[in-house]
Amino acid sequence: MVNSATAAPVVTAEGVAHTVRGDVATSELGVVLPHEHVLIDLGKFFEEPTDPIEKGYANAAITLENLGWVRFHHRQSRDNLVLSDVQSQIEELRLFKLAGGGTVVELTPACAGQDLSGLVALAEATGLHVVASTGVYLDEFQTELTRAMSSQQIGERMVRDITQGIDGGEIRAGIIGEMGCSWPLTVNEEKALRGAVLAQLATGASISIHPGRHPDAPGLLLDLLSSCGAQLDRIVIGHLDRTIPEHEDLVAVGRSGCFLEFDLFGQESSHVRYGPVDLPNDATRISRIAALIDAGFEDQILVSHDIAVKKWLSHYGGHGYDHILTRVVPRMKEHGISDVALRKMLVTNPARLLALSPSVGH
Repeated sequence: MVNSATAAPVVTAEGVAHTVRGDVATSELGVVLPHEHVLIDLGKFFEEPTDPIEKGYANAAITLENLGWVRFHHRQSRDNLVLSDVQSQIEELRLFKLAGGGTVVELTPACAGQDLSGLVALAEATGLHVVASTGVYLDEFQTELTRAMSSQQIGERMVRDITQGIDGGEIRAGIIGEMGCSWPLTVNEEKALRGAVLAQLATGASISIHPGRHPDAPGLLLDLLSSCGAQLDRIVIGHLDRTIPEHEDLVAVGRSGCFLEFDLFGQESSHVRYGPVDLPNDATRISRIAALIDAGFEDQILVSHDIAVKKWLSHYGGHGYDHILTRVVPRMKEHGISDVALRKMLVTNPARLLALSPSVGH
């Protein structure tokens, strides 16, 4: 049973990370992408188009003929919403490895097509460390079984996934997430969040949050998590790029002590819009991050791509998993971001995020 009154294990950046191939010292993780999807099925997002020509595109494999359309209609292409070809994804991740990458955090929960055997194959073939997760995504993805569970039961399941193995297997989750939150938050999503906090308090694991698409969502979620007793310095508020445009509001979130994650690098606003906030380009992301560093938050910043559909893969003319290392880091240096701050964002901060006590599960 999860006991919310039990103190979480003491965690430092010198702990271990649970990867799909076993425990790894956090000092060995190298450059980390803390928010990615490598094998995922987002088919529940599919929106059937009404135009006859677009219907043909919607149910066809992505080709050069329809790629331009897919880029602007990414939820109306069935093929675009599924990443399941392990060999193709091995080739994609090798680009990240060749660019100097070390670790990928795969935040796909079971309800969105988590493929543990595929992740092991990816890790073995690329030499990358791959961290799997335990989490509950948006309400529309939740199973009837999850909806029927209490927060306590959800928390107990997450604890087992972290300490024993996901779904009773041998692979232990290394992070809680991606915890899906709508705007406004649904009853089932709040229940799952409360369960995640119980699991965090029992294991020390970090929680990665997908906030609702509204500038007020991160603050309200942090208030809820705080009221549950969560360790806010082990909470990631993701997707800040599409959620909070104003510096003062970002600072207010940062004062909670949580990780501030800009995880949509490579995604440009002309292709997709998420809610009421315009999606910035990479130059704007870098400017916002630089301002946060100047304000003293460099120990809390994380960066990633959140690749989850085919159109963002290099195979389809997208930016790929190596984009931050090959294109963004040079621009950050041009913007005056120091090597010290870059190392914190790419290596030190995510190592602290993933650090667990070696005693967890032993």
